[in-house]
Amino acid sequence: MKKFPPITPLKMMVLCLIASVSFSVKNCNAQSGFHVKPIPAQYQPPADLLAPLRQRAATEKSTSYDLTKSLPQGYVTDGSVDYTTYLQQGINSNAKVVFPNFPVLVNHNGLVLKSNTTVVFDVNSKLILAPSDAANYQILRIYNVQNIKLFFPVVVGDRKDHTGTKGEWGMGISIAGATDIDIVNPVISDCWGDGIYIGRMPATSKNVRILCPVLNNNRRNGISIVSVDGLTIKKALVCNTNGTDPQCGIDFEPNGNADVLNDILLDEPVTFNNAKIGIAFSIWGVQGKVDNKTAVTITNHIDDGSDNAFFYNSFRNTRADNSMNGRIQVVHPTWKNNRISYGTMGHPEKGPNLIFSNVSIAKNSTSQPDSVKRLRKNFGGAKVDFH
Repeated sequence: MKKFPPITPLKMMVLCLIASVSFSVKNCNAQSGFHVKPIPAQYQPPADLLAPLRQRAATEKSTSYDLTKSLPQGYVTDGSVDYTTYLQQGINSNAKVVFPNFPVLVNHNGLVLKSNTTVVFDVNSKLILAPSDAANYQILRIYNVQNIKLFFPVVVGDRKDHTGTKGEWGMGISIAGATDIDIVNPVISDCWGDGIYIGRMPATSKNVRILCPVLNNNRRNGISIVSVDGLTIKKALVCNTNGTDPQCGIDFEPNGNADVLNDILLDEPVTFNNAKIGIAFSIWGVQGKVDNKTAVTITNHIDDGSDNAFFYNSFRNTRADNSMNGRIQVVHPTWKNNRISYGTMGHPEKGPNLIFSNVSIAKNSTSQPDSVKRLRKNFGGAKVDFH
C-alpha cells in the first residue's frame, strides 16, 4: 500500500487557508450578476388558507381601537409624514388596535408591541420606514413580552433609500425573549438587515407561530432563527435575499452557547432566488462549555434558483468543549435550478444528527447526486443518514 507523507501542522494551516479562500471566492462569484426576480404565482400563499384568517381579522378589527384616531388633525394618507410617536401612544393605551387603512411612515425607532395585545393591519395598511443611516433598527419590536397576535402586517424597510453604509441589523419584525407570539401572513420587504429575526433578550423566545410569511428583497437574511424553544413556521415564502452576507432565505444562526434551537418545525417553506443559500445552518456559534440539544424538522422544502439550496456550517474545530446533540431532519426537499444543491463546512461530527428523507434534486443542478454515498460524504460521514 502506498504511504503518504504526514501532514504537518504548518501544511494543514496552509490547506485550510486555501480552502477558506476558495470558498470565499466561490461565494463572491455566486453574487455576480444577481438580479431580483418576480415571484412565481405558484409560490404565493394560498388564498383559501388565508381566507378564514382574514375573516377573523375583520372580527377583531370591529372591536379594536382605530389608530387613525391617534393621528394629528390634518394627517396625510400617502405615507410621507412620520407618525411614529402618535402610533406608539395609541398602541400603549389599547389592548386591541387596527392600523390606519393607508400607508404610514415611521422612523428608525420603530414601534414597540406590549404584552396581551392584538394588532390588525387593514387591507391597505402599510408601515414604511423613513430613510436613515441607522445600522440597527426594528420596525416592529416584540421584546420580552407575551401573548401577541399580529394579523397581516405589511412592512417596508429603507434599503432602497438608506443613507448610510454601515451595519446589517435593520429588521422588519424582531422577536426576542418573547412568548406565545402568533403572526399571520407578514409581508416584509426591503429591510437593511433581516425580514424577521427570532432570538433571546436575555431569555429565549418560546412558542412562536408564523403562518405564510412573505419575505422579499431583504438585505441580509429573510428569516434569522437565533434562539427559540418552540417555533412553527408554515408555508414561508422567502425570495430575493441579497446584499450582505450571509444572504440566506432562512438562516439558523445561534450567537452563543446559551442559544437554543429546539422544537422547531418549518413546514413547506419555499426559498426562491436568494443570492447565496435557501436554508442554512450556521451552528458554530453555540460552541462553549455547555452541551446544547436541538430538534429541527423541515418538511417539503422547495428551493428554486438560490445559488445553494441547503448549507450546513458546523463547528469550526474539533477542540470545542461541547457538542450540539439532537437532530436536524429534512423530509422530502426539492432543490432545483441551483448552482450547488448542498454543501457543508466545519466538523459535522460535533453537531446534531442530520437525517435526510426522499431528497429530490433536479438534473439541472450541478451537484446532482449519483449515490447516497456521495451525499453522505458531502455532509460529513457517520452522523448523516439518508432514507
